[in-house]
Amino acid sequence: MGEVTKEVEEAIATLKLDKNIISKIDARYNDILYFDLLAHFVNGKDRRWWWEAFKSSFSFKTFDYPPDRFSEIIPDLTRKVWLMVEDDQEKFYPIYDVDPKYICGILNECFGFEYYIIDKDYKWLLCENHHGRLIGVGEVLKKHNLSLLI
Repeated sequence: MGEVTKEVEEAIATLKLDKNIISKIDARYNDILYFDLLAHFVNGKDRRWWWEAFKSSFSFKTFDYPPDRFSEIIPDLTRKVWLMVEDDQEKFYPIYDVDPKYICGILNECFGFEYYIIDKDYKWLLCENHHGRLIGVGEVLKKHNLSLLI
């Protein structure tokens, strides 16, 4: 288990979040989902930083701590999303099925790393990179956040 994955797992334990709130995608399916998401959102082959080659993206204004804004940014807080964390010590970035209302709390318990929040219908993706830049993909996300974009 990679360092980032350990951080996320420890955050889940610390916050006492059960499987109804967050669960890690089974390793047998994680790589399939990973490559499916890659093909949908990214131009070209696999890469460490997906945000360098999103098919179409936009940038958000700079926020002191982007996760504090998720309740405003995520279009539908009633539907679970995928949280994919950049852990280069893993074969593929781990993906979690998660209630979006808990993502900020989870990230608050962790050190900084890049992550992707992804709509399960592939309509949008939200990424915070290692520069603290919040990047979005998808018209649904864009329309929902027009006042927060650069």
